[in-house]
Amino acid sequence: MSVDHVPVGGQHVDELVAGWAETRPSTEAIVCGVERISYGELGRLVETEADRLRSVGLPDGGLVAVALDQPVAALAVMLGVLRAGGAYLPLDPAMPREELHRILGDADPYVVLTRELYRIAAGDRPNRRVVCVDAEAGPAGEGGTQPHDSEDAPSARGVTACVLLTAGTTGPPGLVPVSHHELAVARNAWQQVYGFDARDRHVHTAPPESADFTAGWVRALGSGGTLILPEGNDPHDPGALGTALRRLIAEEEATVLACGVPTARLLTARGLPPRTRLRLVTVTGDAWYLDEQRALKEALSGDVRVVNAYTVTEAFGAGAYYELPDLRHPSEHGSESVSLIGVPLPETYLTVRGPAPGTRGPIVLNGVHTGDEGRIRDDGLLEFLGRQGSYASAERALQGHPDVREGLVAEVETKHPRDVKVVAYAVPAEGRTLDAVDVHRHVCRTLPSDARPHAVVSVPSLPRTRADKVDRKNVPLPVDVGTTLRNKGGTVGPASPQTPTGCMVGGVLFLVTFFALLAWVFTDLLWPFSTNVSDVPSPYADYFRLLYFFENVSFGGGMALLLVGRPGMARVGHTDWFTTVAHLSAVWLLVAWWPQDNLYRLTAKTDWPAQAVLAYTFNVSLMIAAAVVAAFAAVTPKWRRTLSR
Repeated sequence: MSVDHVPVGGQHVDELVAGWAETRPSTEAIVCGVERISYGELGRLVETEADRLRSVGLPDGGLVAVALDQPVAALAVMLGVLRAGGAYLPLDPAMPREELHRILGDADPYVVLTRELYRIAAGDRPNRRVVCVDAEAGPAGEGGTQPHDSEDAPSARGVTACVLLTAGTTGPPGLVPVSHHELAVARNAWQQVYGFDARDRHVHTAPPESADFTAGWVRALGSGGTLILPEGNDPHDPGALGTALRRLIAEEEATVLACGVPTARLLTARGLPPRTRLRLVTVTGDAWYLDEQRALKEALSGDVRVVNAYTVTEAFGAGAYYELPDLRHPSEHGSESVSLIGVPLPETYLTVRGPAPGTRGPIVLNGVHTGDEGRIRDDGLLEFLGRQGSYASAERALQGHPDVREGLVAEVETKHPRDVKVVAYAVPAEGRTLDAVDVHRHVCRTLPSDARPHAVVSVPSLPRTRADKVDRKNVPLPVDVGTTLRNKGGTVGPASPQTPTGCMVGGVLFLVTFFALLAWVFTDLLWPFSTNVSDVPSPYADYFRLLYFFENVSFGGGMALLLVGRPGMARVGHTDWFTTVAHLSAVWLLVAWWPQDNLYRLTAKTDWPAQAVLAYTFNVSLMIAAAVVAAFAAVTPKWRRTLSR
């Protein structure tokens, strides 16, 4: 990836960190398990990593991929890259190798910094520079250049400070360049809203490769505070994470906690030890509802500020926030779950591009389309309405059930080929047993009759990325579990077993053959001599016989579709009446050719009354049927449109 070399005025965030290393060298900068690193030690680590990069000839603004799973080492390397005048790209070295190689190919970094354990995985091409930070031997010879001459004068910089990956929860992760200016603006905005200073001790739970990790070190180290990182690399173990966080917040006297929605829910259920110094909790990631925000504030007690923070990697540093007031918000008394993300951060221009003020539309931050939707309410607060293309209203209805802790709604394929269903996944609330039938009835009461998921499946947890965000690409298939609707909005019962594909195909072929033979037999009985080609010269007689064969097969196909085709068309998801009309129209398109052609052949060309009857009976009806089938194929089912709102 090419990085511009345009100079940026003003002090950079990493220079602030270097300044703390000079003025407050003994102050703790990073705490991670048994590791306790002061600002002075951090400064020396950063210079070591910067020298390593200069020794391999890192050009000004050059991109460095940082594939490290140890957060302290990763942070030192990131700051070292900035100190050496480069830009860093944080990566998870344990990600699938194909995905890692795709990202490295797209980004094309100058060098990859990793551990010896991941050297082979990071070498996606023979000429890729790979430097292992834990190798005893120096990196000489890999870059073919001499070390930088002056350690005291950092290189000139490019505009870009880092290149971050999008979460990849709905598709392949994308690359987002973030400039030094954007880092500085973000730091200043957070400082202004949250009041960070050198006395704060920040607990951040995000893994090194995430955008939240970069936000975490900017917030903590940019203000001279202490960054406290959980030990271990498994954020998906709720019990371990909960225990670690409670210990960190209490023993390390943390004042600030930045976490995702699952962690906030965990703390709500388990609470915190008494007499902590915590003053601020910011929660980001997934939709977080007002009642959950209120429950966390009540669980924390005291004067702890509880903030629902909203940002996206594509617009790093820009965002919105909603701080829960002491008094209940009017929306908390409503029946529908509401997620408020409040007002924009300083230096953030926020707009919702809906058809009219106060209506639903895409959220835009500083000109960047976030991919999310919301609306600006009459009180001026921004309400989060879900990801574009997701089933936000169904998820809000799911969240409103008292036995559901969290949930998502997604399209999945079942065991039947090409059978796509909309499935609601629900995680039971702490200490509760989830009744999928009752949850489904609750969702049906909340949503319009044609906007109901096909199934509700109880799961112990939702699939998540390492950054603790819901991973919609990896939802479990509801095979042989959960409940499905026999008819939308009707009775709920166990999923019926699927008919083997081979038997179904054999049965359809039998029906087509049977009715085609009936058509062949009854042609001469109903329309004598209509298929007589004895006076037609060869090879045209054979052409007509082939035409008659296809008419009979078409009739057989239409009859087979009439008998067994309705369930398949119902899977598309249109309303019952529309599906029935389309089904009969498709049947008529296939069946009508057999009587139509035989009647036309026996009707005199000048018998105008008979010709008119045939034209209106067949030609006009076939055109109408074709239009109905085309509309059925082209129009998105209403329940899909409704659920995505």
